[in-house]
Amino acid sequence: MFSLNLPPIHPAARRRAAAFPTVVLVWHDIVPREKLVWFDTTIPQFEAQLAQLQRAGARPISLDALYAYLSRGTPVPPPGAVVLCFDDNTRGIFDHAFPRLSRRGWPFVVSAHTAYVGVRTGKDHNTWEQLRRMERSGGARVVSQTHTHPHDLRALSAAALDREMRVAKTRMDRALSRPTPFVTYPSGYWDRRVAEAAWRAGYRLGLTEDRGAAEASPHLLGLRRYSTHRRWNEAIKAITRAAAAAR
Repeated sequence: MFSLNLPPIHPAARRRAAAFPTVVLVWHDIVPREKLVWFDTTIPQFEAQLAQLQRAGARPISLDALYAYLSRGTPVPPPGAVVLCFDDNTRGIFDHAFPRLSRRGWPFVVSAHTAYVGVRTGKDHNTWEQLRRMERSGGARVVSQTHTHPHDLRALSAAALDREMRVAKTRMDRALSRPTPFVTYPSGYWDRRVAEAAWRAGYRLGLTEDRGAAEASPHLLGLRRYSTHRRWNEAIKAITRAAAAAR
């Protein structure tokens, strides 16, 4: 199969990666006090993390602003720039993260798998109306997380991979009445073949769970993010260094 030239990180952005990295953070569900799975975050933990971000000098920006910077090299984000992401579209994002981030005026990202919008699996998932409400607030950007959230996109046939990407984009475009240019790879599993399928489906930015500065990502379809469950301290150090370098 013909290999696509995936869109590069703009050289001006890449040059700033060492001194002024943009940190992209990813959470999953936010729950009151008792975790159902290890990668849940309780409300007390989440509130402590938000306070720590503020003390570190974090400056939350939208995913759209980050995309513009990485693709065009401008406008340049502020030192300490972060993007806040929430995967799996669980109800705790709407009930607990949304109001806390709204009070701070912090933008955020919600990744949703279109087959389970409004459906209960092991947990309740946000409805289309709840997703639209978060977007109408001006703070949220809803992005695709494929159609059925396969555990590992790399294991799918070419036809199944294309279907996951295209069905999700078509349904989300229609439900939210606007194009969906961004996709999150479920469980962080991806490779070049997966990125090329995302590009063919019409996505222009792909979110991974490979850690590191956004500007140091291999290309726009392989954007690096820090897991808040595994890499929190590492991410906070990067944010603190970037914010302090501008003082």
